[in-house]
This record gives sequence, C-alpha cells and structure tokens, in this order.
Amino acid sequence: MSDNNREPVFYYSRERRLQRASQTVKDAYEPKKKHRGLLGLIGGRGNLMIFMCIILIIAMFGLGRYIIIRNEGLRLGGNILNLSLVYEEEILLLAIHKRAPSRGEVYIGEVDILIRPAGETQESTEFIHRVIFNLVETETFLIALPFLGNDFFVILRTSDEQKVIRLQP
Repeated sequence: MSDNNREPVFYYSRERRLQRASQTVKDAYEPKKKHRGLLGLIGGRGNLMIFMCIILIIAMFGLGRYIIIRNEGLRLGGNILNLSLVYEEEILLLAIHKRAPSRGEVYIGEVDILIRPAGETQESTEFIHRVIFNLVETETFLIALPFLGNDFFVILRTSDEQKVIRLQP
C-alpha cells in the first residue's frame, strides 16, 4: 500500500543532459531573444520573405489593373472611346472608335464634337460636328477637319455629360 503513495522516480534529468550537450543544443533550448523592428513584428526571415512576396503580388495586380483601366480609353455615357488625329494626304482626320462594354448601360444618341486648336482663343478656328451613337457593339467615325495643326482640344458632349481631351497627331 505504501507503493501507491510514493512519488515516481525519474531517471531522466534535462538539466544533467544539457550540461553534457554541445553549445548548439544548449542554444536551441534557451529562450529566443525578441527581435525589434519589422523582423520581430513578422516573426522571422522566412515570414518576412512570404510577407514581401504577398505585398509584391498585390502591387503587381494593382499596377496591372491601373494600366488596363488607363489604356481602356475615354468613357462617355458608358461607351469606351479611342480618339486619334491622323494626317491622310494633307488632310487632318479625327478618328473616333466607339466600343460598347459587354455589360452595363450605354449612351445611344447624338454626340456634339467641338475641335479647337490649342492656344487659339478665336471662335473662328473652332470646328463643330455631330455624330449619332447607335445600338451596335463597335462604331468608327472619321471626321475631316478644315484646318491643320499639331495640338488640339476635343470636347465631346451628350445631353447630360461632357468630356474634354487634348490630342496631337
């Protein structure tokens, strides 16, 4: 009966084993020092590398989305417009390529276009034209301009929206 009330005898002693161990083993059992700064906040070099990879991937997605939106073109009434000025045999043409988005509302109707050379203040150098956006996926409009130059303002106006863009041929 006295055998059940005795404390068990342990033949294993961690302290004695660590006294005979190498310095590498002793260092492994010592509590780690707290790192200060970003490395300590994240928890080590491996976690820091993973964190930096995640930040880099997020930045790449954001930059890609920004470039796609920026190169998408001008939006007018839900339509995506690409405008360009082109010289064709001493005639300056304004090319408007309209593309309707795959989803969402689009504008259908009259669009007034006013073209003015940059730096000109006289109304006599303005050119006004009107096109009609139809219910089609893509349309292209070519407008011959009655003047030449290298820098123009193009104003596009619908019944409830106006956009201004500066173009150079």
